[in-house]
Amino acid sequence: MAEGGPRPDTPSVDGARSSHLLDCPICLEQLRLPKYLPCLHTFCEECLSLYIVKETISGKSDNGTSFTCPVCRKLTHPVDTSEDKKNWVQQFPIDSNAVERIRLANQTTEHYQCKPCHKKGRMATAQFWCEYNKSFFCKSCKEEHHDMVHTDCDILNIMVSDKFQFSPEVSIRKCDKHKERMDCYCQDHRFLGCSKCIHVDHRKCEDVSTTEEYFNTLDKSSHFEEKRKSLKELVCTMDSLMKEFSLQIQNTTDSKDAVLKSLDDLQERIIKWVTKMKSEVMDELITKFKEEHEKLRVSSQKCERLKAAMENTLALSATAQQNKDHVSAVLLYQRAQAEIESCKDLLEEISNKFSTTTLEHEFHFDVSGQVASLSLGKVAVRKQPRSIPVGLKALHRPFSKRELKQIRQVYIRCPSDSSDCSINGLVYLSDGRIVISDYANKKLKLINIEGDVVDEMKVNGYPFDMCMVDNTTVAVGISRPGGIRVVKVTSSKITLSSEINTKVDCYGIVYRDGEFVVSTRSDVVSVTNDGTIHKLLGQTGYIYGMCRDPIGKQLFLTHYTDCKDSTAVSRLTADDVHTDLLKAGVVKKAYGVDMDVERNVYVCGDTSNNVMQMSWDGSIIRELLTEADGTVRPRGIFVCGDKVVVSNVSAEKRNYIHLFQLV
Repeated sequence: MAEGGPRPDTPSVDGARSSHLLDCPICLEQLRLPKYLPCLHTFCEECLSLYIVKETISGKSDNGTSFTCPVCRKLTHPVDTSEDKKNWVQQFPIDSNAVERIRLANQTTEHYQCKPCHKKGRMATAQFWCEYNKSFFCKSCKEEHHDMVHTDCDILNIMVSDKFQFSPEVSIRKCDKHKERMDCYCQDHRFLGCSKCIHVDHRKCEDVSTTEEYFNTLDKSSHFEEKRKSLKELVCTMDSLMKEFSLQIQNTTDSKDAVLKSLDDLQERIIKWVTKMKSEVMDELITKFKEEHEKLRVSSQKCERLKAAMENTLALSATAQQNKDHVSAVLLYQRAQAEIESCKDLLEEISNKFSTTTLEHEFHFDVSGQVASLSLGKVAVRKQPRSIPVGLKALHRPFSKRELKQIRQVYIRCPSDSSDCSINGLVYLSDGRIVISDYANKKLKLINIEGDVVDEMKVNGYPFDMCMVDNTTVAVGISRPGGIRVVKVTSSKITLSSEINTKVDCYGIVYRDGEFVVSTRSDVVSVTNDGTIHKLLGQTGYIYGMCRDPIGKQLFLTHYTDCKDSTAVSRLTADDVHTDLLKAGVVKKAYGVDMDVERNVYVCGDTSNNVMQMSWDGSIIRELLTEADGTVRPRGIFVCGDKVVVSNVSAEKRNYIHLFQLV
């Protein structure tokens, strides 16, 4: 091994022309603590360790017991696979040849050192190079040592010659195991090692030689030239591939820029489109606002005119009576009678549809849909029934004094239904649309104000009772599998909003204070949005219907039984106090239940074939519908203002729902 490094003014072959060979193929920087694999490719220790961990964790390796060389992709197995993968790199040898090359390449600022002086512990700059001895000499050592013995050497003065080229390939690669020169080669195993390695592990091999002998064999057989030729061809191939990848990278970059431009163009078009749609929806908003505003103004004007007329009649009648103007008094008396009747009719008209009117923006946006399916929605008019003002109650005929008159029968079987319908629950929205749960066909259906089924949705399980969550959202109890389905309702579509899965079947259902209350086979429980269940009432038997008192926050429950003196309807207060209200008798196997704005409770008797109305405390009970009215096996019921919608499951009526009005 030569001593020292190349002079500043005399670049070495290795340092000037092949310093890139000392770069790590992974980080592309000069090798640090170089380790080489069995395929003889060398890497930084840290780079190789990180690569091994990443390769084995990614699942690309053979069951995590091997990895591929980052350069040639040859499968490599560590000696001990049980060791932590971070330590596998320690099992591979240090590339001492690369270490020496790096050392020599980095000594660019030092002169070559005289070898004899260096062995004596002195530092002396070399002036001569002996090719035969592969050593540097200073002038003194050349004359005193070299020239005395090697008189025939062609020694070169490196200070003046421009022919000198030194390559650190003269450095010796040593065996990592025995620290001796690697000068033996086993062709049987393609193993390069020192004489001790060969003697211990390869002494029975047939084809063992020194490295020099093997080199000469390869050199004479032109194997080196063949390999070099193949490598040159493959280098050209790799160069072509690199150019192709460069073109692909450029193409990908250009296409990325094209997509960005397309996105910008699309954004601009969408903005223009949205602006146009917004203008249309705003026009619709203004139109509906004017319509509702005009209706309210007209109603207010009727009240104002009638009020002014009655005030005028009061004043004139008082004057006529005081002046004993008999004719005028009689005429004013008659006018007062007409105004009183007119006022009663007006109050009756207003009380039947007294509600809070709101305008809502209704839309359904599916981010996974096509651009063409995007919409800014519609403006919907929502009317929420409300109790009439206290001052009008004296003239208002309460619902408890009215009768039910059927105003419509709606056919609800769809062509896609596999069997006749069986409606267990329904919701009547304030704008006249109806959502029903069809147990037999496992569907929810939406019916518009004209009485047509405009949408249907399959559900996983059997749907039972339904309740309102807000003006555009309803929920349904599900059995087999148990749970709750929350559905968003638009003008002509029902869409699943969320699923709450429970381990128990859910039958009756109401929405109270941000959570659901449902009945199971034997209990009444509360269910949060994440499916957490808390028992409120146990051992209740079958409860298929539930409704909520909007004023007192009480719950009314129907018990599916026909046993005499057993509970048919009960009440559960906000603090979970349970009270019986009605015994089975007139009502048998109570099913659907709902409450109107005057706190009257409506109950369907499944096997008693009737619909009952009772006061919230159970003190007043009367039949509204009987079998004589065509009511056979009523199940679902919902009250909205003075409108009542009922479903029957009898064979002849199960494909219909019936809309009534309290008159």
